[in-house]
Amino acid sequence: MVLNKIYMIPHGDEIIDMPDDDSVKMNNIIREICEKDISEVLVILSPHGINLSKHIGIVNTERFLSDTQLKEIHLNEYWKNERNLCEKIIHSSGEIGEEVRFVTYSGDLSVFPMDFGTSIPLYFFKKRNMVMIGQSRSLDRESLMDFGKILGETVSKYEKTVSVIFSADQAHTHSKNGPYGFSPQADIYEEIVKESIEKMDFRKLENINMDVVGEAKPDSYWNLLIMDGLLKYSGLKMQFHFGYVAEYFGMMFASSN
Repeated sequence: MVLNKIYMIPHGDEIIDMPDDDSVKMNNIIREICEKDISEVLVILSPHGINLSKHIGIVNTERFLSDTQLKEIHLNEYWKNERNLCEKIIHSSGEIGEEVRFVTYSGDLSVFPMDFGTSIPLYFFKKRNMVMIGQSRSLDRESLMDFGKILGETVSKYEKTVSVIFSADQAHTHSKNGPYGFSPQADIYEEIVKESIEKMDFRKLENINMDVVGEAKPDSYWNLLIMDGLLKYSGLKMQFHFGYVAEYFGMMFASSN
């Protein structure tokens, strides 16, 4: 069928709890765009779920359970795995991807817990079948981009329309009062990410000095390289919608046209 849309969505509690004007604006923009998504399946990649030492984990289960407690809202619901697509991604990924099989027990269907990096972006979408993919910080950059191309080819050949969500908060060292302290590299890193999306030229991000990444402490640089590969394969163009710093970490929202 077709790869419908690509999203880069933050996963800070603030975009749902909305404690200030920036978070209200972020919530409104994400909601307005994502509620219109008409794809039949969602594929979501989160930096807070499965992390394997040498591979990208692809979770093969029957259902997923969201159980994320925010200040005002409890995200608590089941989502069904699109197992056919999940298994196609596993089989097509070669040595890069690895199946994480969550088996049945006590006669019940297998239920895999969602991390907050998965449940918070999914809050903005109408429920449908999904596929959950983790993030690897150990693979080289070329392998991560290659996985993005493989993912693009697999979902583009699938019999249903698919949208891919990259759950991504940005630098976490914007404030000396934050848990990771302050680094001037936080602003530098985020400017590179924003410029990459606005110009649709990811060469600076692909070749960024890893000392900058280490100082800025983003949770999702590795998934953005997968997004880069997916964009290269699909030919889709991203549009930067909004970004701001929530206390000590950066949040950005972008989607394909």
